[in-house]
Amino acid sequence: EKGLKIEKAAGGVTVEELYLRRKELDGKKVAVRAKVVKVSPKIMGRNWVHLQDGTGDPAAGTNDLTVGTQDLPVIGSVVTFLGTAAKDRAFGMGYDYKVILEDAALAK
Repeated sequence: EKGLKIEKAAGGVTVEELYLRRKELDGKKVAVRAKVVKVSPKIMGRNWVHLQDGTGDPAAGTNDLTVGTQDLPVIGSVVTFLGTAAKDRAFGMGYDYKVILEDAALAK
């Protein structure tokens, strides 16, 4: 989303930082604060949420983070997810991710 600028969560990372540091953060708990731009509910036992915070490169795809969660946030809302970073995840059917946030929960 053009012109989007969201301050990162305290102690957290931006969407772009998660891509850049995916090897180092793989398997670690991280917090990401961003805007919910898409929600695909109830697929493979979880909800798939796409987050953007204004960082990253749309052409390289490093501006959009996919989150696997049981929570169901509202599209357009700004949320903080806490989850486990995972790099190079493939779920089959063309669902391949350089980085994804798994088992994530909305921070209260």
